[in-house]
Amino acid sequence: MQQVFVSCLLAIVTVAVAHARLGETETEMVKRFGAPTARSKHLISAQGKFWEMGPTLHFRQDDWSIACDLVDGRCVRIAYSKPGEWTGEQISLVLAYNSQGAAWSETGKPGAASFARSWKRADGATAEWKRGTGMQLVVPAYDRAKKAVEAKAKAAAGAKPKI
Repeated sequence: MQQVFVSCLLAIVTVAVAHARLGETETEMVKRFGAPTARSKHLISAQGKFWEMGPTLHFRQDDWSIACDLVDGRCVRIAYSKPGEWTGEQISLVLAYNSQGAAWSETGKPGAASFARSWKRADGATAEWKRGTGMQLVVPAYDRAKKAVEAKAKAAAGAKPKI
């Protein structure tokens, strides 16, 4: 019995260490994980072109892969993935570590919970878990930045040609 308790406690601690958090800066994430395993540009498609939103930092912690999109130096979208099934406890921990002091309310359909779940916070942040894909969490600052880039793309598409 004690061995089971120690194993569960170890699993919880491992999951706790493996999570970057929404709102963190690059410095905070690097302090938690070490250097990113990769750095890329977060691009969106708008008006037939690709536009950069900001950097994406990729981290690896044990079996967990974590991709963090930054806007204005803060993590505004984060995706977690890992091989195998997710436990309810892992899902709860990811939500808790990304709560920023606010409660998540489940918004998904109860019958779909075995393959897809979704949540929302009062501040508009969203979280979505899909079997086989992982979990993605997004704060409203991401959506605002995306709309700004789309508006910039639209303005550029409507500009007079320099021919």
